[in-house]
This record gives sequence, C-alpha cells and structure tokens, in this order.
Amino acid sequence: MEPRFNVIRYIDIGGIRTRYRETGDGPPLVLVHGGAIGTGSSCDVFSRNIAALADNFHVYAIDKIGQGHTDNPLRDADYTVDCMTAHVHDFIYALNLKDVFLVGQSRGAFNCASICVDDPGLVKALVICNSASMVPGVAAIPAYSKTVRADRSHAAGTMEWIRYRTAKMAFSEDAFDDAYFEEWLSVYHLPKSVLARGRLESLQTAQFEPSVDVAKEALFARIGAGRLTVPVLIHWGSDDRSAPLAPDGLAVYDLLDRGGAEVSLHAVSGAGHFAFREKAASFNALATAFFLGCPDGKAA
Repeated sequence: MEPRFNVIRYIDIGGIRTRYRETGDGPPLVLVHGGAIGTGSSCDVFSRNIAALADNFHVYAIDKIGQGHTDNPLRDADYTVDCMTAHVHDFIYALNLKDVFLVGQSRGAFNCASICVDDPGLVKALVICNSASMVPGVAAIPAYSKTVRADRSHAAGTMEWIRYRTAKMAFSEDAFDDAYFEEWLSVYHLPKSVLARGRLESLQTAQFEPSVDVAKEALFARIGAGRLTVPVLIHWGSDDRSAPLAPDGLAVYDLLDRGGAEVSLHAVSGAGHFAFREKAASFNALATAFFLGCPDGKAA
C-alpha cells in the first residue's frame, strides 16, 4: 500500500484541479489556509502542524481555489468568497469524508465556519485561528492589511518583500525558514498566479470584496440565530497587529457566544497572525486535545 505520510495528491473538484496533502490515520481533519487568490498562500503554511496532527488524525490540507497549486476559478463570476467556501465543501464530499474536524486559518476560518452553519451534520468541531474575516464590522481587506500591501519598501515578488510582509503579520520570523519563503515565492510566480492577480485587478473592489461583505453579514446573522451548533475553539495570537486580540479576537468570541455556540478562546502570548505556526507545539497539542475531547473523538 502506498504510504500516506504527507503525500501530495490532486483531485478534480468541479473542473478545478485541486492539490492537497494527506497523511496519518484516524478521524478526518481538514486544514484550510487563508491568504489571497493569486499570492503564494497555500496549505504549506501548516507545514509545522501536519505531522504532529497526523499522530491522531487522518489529515487533509487543501490548496484553496486560485491558491497554491490549485487551479484558478473557471469564470470571473467565481472570484468570490462563496466560491472559495463551496470549493472546500465540495472537496470534503469528493473524498467522501464524514464527521470531519476543521481547522481554519485567517480567511480559511470564515470558509470553515460557513460550512459548519450550512452543513452541520458534516462537521464535528472547528478551530478558528486568527481571522479578521470572522470579525463583525471589519472590512473584507482590513485597514492594517491594506497598509502592508501598499508598502513599497521592497519590490513585489522578491525575497526581501515577502520576508518584510511576513514580519509585519507575525510576532517573530523564527517560525519561517528559507524553505517556507522559497515555496511561497515559487507559487506567487506561477503563471496561473500571475493570471489570477491580473483578473483581480478589475474584480477585487468591484466583486470580490463586496462578496465578502455580503457573505459575512449572512453568516453572522445565521450564527446569531443559533445555527452554529458544533464546538468551537478560537486560537488567537495576542500580538497579531492585523487582527488584535482586543477587540477582534474578543469580538469573534462574543459573536459565537451570543449565538449560543459552545465556544472557548485560547489567547497565545508572543505570537501573531500565524500563532498556530509560531507556537506550533502548543497549538498541535491543544487542537488534538480539543478534537479528541469531543464526543466520539476516538482518542488513540
């Protein structure tokens, strides 16, 4: 039998060739990254988590549509956050996964929370990692992120540029080695990534950002109506300048709590937007204990 340790696979999801990493045995756990279409963001952001989580779970880490090594949207109309959510949702069904655990990072947390509300019987529990997309009243592209994107201190697409941008989002660069940055830049310079960025030049403010605003309003209304019924752990780096613990992380907790969700918040000092990676050992242990503590978590 082919070993599954961090195997890279591809699957067709509605005509979208989709890359994912697979490893481990146990209950299914799907990792969903954040970042923007056409950048270097991919499932490799979980490279410090996958192996440890695979000790107890069958891990699937997906490259979302238009990101990593997954194809771009087929139509301009699909450059929306709802299409991103549908792609992840369809991925889970294409692999015939049931009773899944979800970890969503940044905008990936919004995709995961949407799936939990839309299809509660599919998901057993959710971990949300530093997500401005889950904060009521915050724009599709938060002000801090816009400032970082607009900074021209370094030429776009260079090693200096991505190191600078990462330093602005993380508390420390210690969790990011040369291999991480090299892979990020490799994805950023793929022809399909260049094409996606070109499409977003006209679609970003006219279509994509409004799609996030509309989807946020709809999701938060459903959460407020008690539609989020799975246990949720919020894992938040307290030194995240892009989405500060106060008020943003606390606002996410309040949103879920007011909607009657079973929710807990774990704040992590000395960590920024990538707290799950910056404090990987503690995150891996905490997420494992949280998931296995759920009914029928099936601890080893």
